[in-house]
Amino acid sequence: MRAQLVYIEKSRKRLDMSILNVFTSLRAILISLSLLSLPGYALSEDGIEGLGRLFVDADQREKLEAVRRGTYSVEAEEESRVSNVRLNGVMMRSGGDNVVWINGESTLNGDPIKGIKVNPGSANNETYDVQVRIDGKRVRLKPGQNWSEGTGTIKDNY
Repeated sequence: MRAQLVYIEKSRKRLDMSILNVFTSLRAILISLSLLSLPGYALSEDGIEGLGRLFVDADQREKLEAVRRGTYSVEAEEESRVSNVRLNGVMMRSGGDNVVWINGESTLNGDPIKGIKVNPGSANNETYDVQVRIDGKRVRLKPGQNWSEGTGTIKDNY
């Protein structure tokens, strides 16, 4: 009887060890599978898009998309970039639209000035400053002032 108990106990220990080995093997397989699936996610479209948005700003992302579509043009980009803006003058009208001269061009006919959006109606009657939008940046300039993209500052030149 004692021999049977020893045999049963040894069998139980072997069974416990084999169950432990099965769980250890399953854990190793699960870890291996999860590590193998990471490169697949990184190469998937969602993984690439997430990384792309992490390392570039909105303007760079727009350029990259234009290159992918085949609609990117270096000449068009160079034309739209404005590095210096000078407000030459403002004519305040009592019976009509105001007229603003920027970089030697007027807004009289309502024609846009390349790379610059001007709202002549925003001219202040007391200070004569005008709101100008340059490549998405809002700047208020007075006649005779220059705005430089390189420094981001406004200088008086009168």
